[in-house]
This record gives sequence, structure tokens and C-alpha cells, in this order.
Amino acid sequence: MLSARLTMYRSIFFVFMLLSAAYVNAQENSPFSRYGLGDLYPQQPAATRAMGGISAAYVNPQAINTVNPASYGFIPVVTFDVGITIDQRTLKSATPPSTYNSANFLPSYIQIATPIDRARGWGGVFGLRPAARINYSVEDVSRTSVDSLQKLYQGNGGLTQAFMGIGKRWGKYDSTSFSIGLNVGYEFGRRETNNIINYIDSTPYTKSNYGTTTSYGGFFFNPGVQLAIRFKEKSQKVTNLKRAMMLRLGAAATFKHDLTGDMNTIIETFDYDANGAMVPIDTIAIQNGINGKIKIPSNYVAGFTLSNMLTDYGISKWSIGADYSASKWSDYTFFGQTDKLVNSWMVHTGAEFVPDPFSQGLWGRSTYHVGYYTGKDYINADGNGYNVSAVTFGLGFMLKRYRGQYDNQQTLINTSFEIGKRGSAVNNITESFFKFSVGFSLSDLWFIKRRYD
Repeated sequence: MLSARLTMYRSIFFVFMLLSAAYVNAQENSPFSRYGLGDLYPQQPAATRAMGGISAAYVNPQAINTVNPASYGFIPVVTFDVGITIDQRTLKSATPPSTYNSANFLPSYIQIATPIDRARGWGGVFGLRPAARINYSVEDVSRTSVDSLQKLYQGNGGLTQAFMGIGKRWGKYDSTSFSIGLNVGYEFGRRETNNIINYIDSTPYTKSNYGTTTSYGGFFFNPGVQLAIRFKEKSQKVTNLKRAMMLRLGAAATFKHDLTGDMNTIIETFDYDANGAMVPIDTIAIQNGINGKIKIPSNYVAGFTLSNMLTDYGISKWSIGADYSASKWSDYTFFGQTDKLVNSWMVHTGAEFVPDPFSQGLWGRSTYHVGYYTGKDYINADGNGYNVSAVTFGLGFMLKRYRGQYDNQQTLINTSFEIGKRGSAVNNITESFFKFSVGFSLSDLWFIKRRYD
């Protein structure tokens, strides 16, 4: 037992070091992140990302579904879950013809789930995750009557969420049940922008910069509900295993809320040093402590899953599901200013399958995931709208043979692959992407009172 615990702690330490490196080494240049909150980060764990991102009605005792906190009541053991993502993108411009590639190593989430009262169906989760990121550098070069004019738009920053949630269920995981839950969190972020004007040829004009730095934060609330209906149980003649079909319905929302912001602005002239860093020459205007609000719109998701349950063991042999999500980004404002955004929606579909949960072999007891999502992005930079679609797939590796719903010290590694595109022929700039996510889920029966010494 002590050796296993030490192995788990070493794994957790390794993952934390990996996440620290990810924060340091992440590099990106995405012109889409210039708008709104930036590039929005998926909130689903690696397991459901591989299933097209379904989440509203998804429940798995060994996966933490933070999108719908109604799933927390089904948490059987303390579980530590951490995820990382490798994000590779290719941007293509039709006019002028150009291509840009970037690869990024990013953290996905750190979260811990625990059964507060297993008998009464109470569970809780707390965690930390990125919600959006900003990183862009866009150049526009034109010719004036006296010189070549370079306009450079740069930005970086992002939004992070720290949250905790609680869920309550009535009924068991493998039977008809009803559950509710609520996440409460604080999201905080920072955005730095520089709009640089530079006359390229030899002229008496100095380089100028209009820069802003904005810090913001505020609370958000995310309730959820799930209803599971179990159909008639049947026994297989060959294996004598009892099976039942389970239909689960779910819905969750993040309410419209405000972030309180503090902005500093500066207008200055500058030059570059030998290393390419900006060296101020003269400050034309500066203003600090500008207060304002960032209005974040509401978001809704609803869906279903249909599962084939092995009722003697409380596990799912296979599941299929679908979600519909929507956000009203027309309500978004940043310090009273609107942006090039539109209301967004997305359809998610996915499935998972376990060949043999009790197999001695790793491949037999692994979970196979596949999915697809499509919809409309919230960014509308060119006025034509951006369609988004991707195929997804992945594997969930159960490193130890399954022995029961409350088996001690389970380690599950979930992988997710996403191959997709943002934009179409109507857009001047399109983006193809490949995302690889991996989640490490470490479970243990902690906090249990000893019965024998």
C-alpha cells in the first residue's frame, strides 16, 4: 500500500512539473485570439473530448465531468485528474497567399473529485483550468506618399478559472436516478495589447505605440441537472451477465455575468535595441486606473447518452450520446465596446466502447472513443462567420484490471485526438488544427476510517 501511494505521489509531482514547463514554453500566434476573450479553451476532460465533446448527460465513475456538476454525486472514490494538450495549427490566407504554422504545449486542467457522503449521494470537485488565451501578432504594410507604413498589432494574455462544485444524486449509477449540482468559481485574467506604427524607410518619423494593459476578474455560477431512466434488465445466455439499457438526459448552464476590470493605457514613441526589445523615447500620454466591466454572455448545453450497462458491476459496456450548446455572444462588451462576435452554437456527437472490461490484456479492457462536432464559431472577424468542425477519437487505458466500482488505486490514462478546421471558402483566413490531449486520472479510497489495526 505504501509503495503504491509513493508511486502515485511521484506521478502527481511529475505531472505538476510537466504543467509548469507547459506554461513556460507555450508559444502561439493566432489572429483569431484578437477578438472577444480570445481563443476559447474546451472545458471537457480528455475522455469526452475524444467523444466529440459531449458532456451534458455524461457520467463515468472514473472521469470528472465538470461541465455538468450534476455528475458529481456519482463520484465513488477520491480522484486526482490532470490534463495537458499539444495544439498544432496551420493558418492559410487566400489574399495575399501565405501559410503560417504553430505548435503549442498547453495545460488543460487540474482537478480533484471526492465523495463527500457516498451513502447519501453527495460529491464535490475543485480545480483550476484555462478558459481562454490571447496570443497574436498581425502585420499590415502599406505605402504612403512619403514612406512604407508598417502597422503591427500585438496581444497576449488569457482567462483562468478556479472553481469548486457540489452535486447530489437520488438513486444509484446503474439505476433510475435524478441528480443536481452547482459549480461556483472565480475567473481572472489579463490582456496586454500594443498597436505599433513604424515607418520602414529612412525618414525622420519615430516609431509610436498605443498600449493597453487590462486586468479583470469576477465570479461565475454553473448549475446542472441529470435524469437517468433504466429500462428492463436482461441476462445474457452465454456469459450470464445482467444488462440493462440506460437513457440519461442532462442540461447545464453558465449564467451571464460581469468581470470587473482595471485598464492602464500609454501612448509613446520608442525604438528597438540590438535584441529587438522596445526602448521608450518619450511618453505622449498615460492614464492608469480606468475602471470598467466585461460582460460575459450566458452559455447553455443539453443532451443525452444511451448506455448498455453491466448492472452486476455498475459499468457501461458501450455508450452513445449527443449535445447541443449555444452562447449569446451578442451580449458581450469590453468596457462598453462591442466586438466582432456573433451568437455561437455547436452540435457534439460521440460514442465509447469497451471490448472486455475484465480482460487481462490492456487493449481488451481499454475504452475506445470516437466523435464529431460541428457548429458556428463566436468570432466573426471578416463578417462572413466561421464554421467549425472536427472528427475526434481516442483511447482510455485502464492500467489495472477492473475488479469493481469501488476498486482501490485505479490509474486511467485518457487520450484524445482532434482533427478539424475553422473557416471555409467564404473566409480569407482559415485555420486547420490538430489537437492531442492526454488526461491522467488517479483514484484511491482515501479518508476511510480504519476498521482493524
